[in-house]
Amino acid sequence: MRFPFRRKRPLVHTEHVFIEPRALPSATKGIFFKAVFSARWILTDEADHYTPESMVITELVRMATSVTECWDALDSKGAEDALNSALGRPRPIHSLPDSELSARVQLTLSSQARADAEQYHEDRTRLARLRYLKEQLYSDPEMVLLDRLEQRPGDIETLDIKDFQRLSRSLRVGGTWWYPLLDCLEALSKELPRQHGDLIAMKLLLKAFKDTLPELIDRHGLQDLADQLLPGPELSPDSKKAADSAKY
Repeated sequence: MRFPFRRKRPLVHTEHVFIEPRALPSATKGIFFKAVFSARWILTDEADHYTPESMVITELVRMATSVTECWDALDSKGAEDALNSALGRPRPIHSLPDSELSARVQLTLSSQARADAEQYHEDRTRLARLRYLKEQLYSDPEMVLLDRLEQRPGDIETLDIKDFQRLSRSLRVGGTWWYPLLDCLEALSKELPRQHGDLIAMKLLLKAFKDTLPELIDRHGLQDLADQLLPGPELSPDSKKAADSAKY
């Protein structure tokens, strides 16, 4: 009995340059590197593949992504060195233990991506400074005053620490009470049926104004709205009798 025999093809090194750049994520949100790969690989006879280039570039992008996503977009050279260090040594292709794959990569960053990355870092730096100033304004308004004078020495004649202290108190009260209260009113307006929640929120506020400082309603032109939404004053028994008598 004769068994079918398939001649085993010799192992051959294949080299290929993937000239079409691939996008690789960076650690900077929304910014991608452009990568051009030059690869060399060995596939065994059992790993016969119709389009080995597609399999290889898919594996390279998979491995490269885990490296570049840890690097800031503005440090493309550092990311490139780390990537070449990881891909330069031959390693098996995923699910093909007898194969070998190594590569060299060139990373670049487009001018628009670089500008976006620089703007992203500027925004983060500015946000960190604003948070720092907020903390200082809460705890030590004098530090904010000194910071202002350092940036604008000419304002020394006009700035008053009382203004910063007043602002500090206002922000503390706003952050502790007013902002959460306004958030509750907004949630009330959204979660109840359409328009019904808005009416309830407005009635609550108008009633509070009417019971405490009714002149605010007139001052801000809300009298018509108050008359429409709030019930009128309750009549005394004598007034009710007089009103009933007037009907007949």
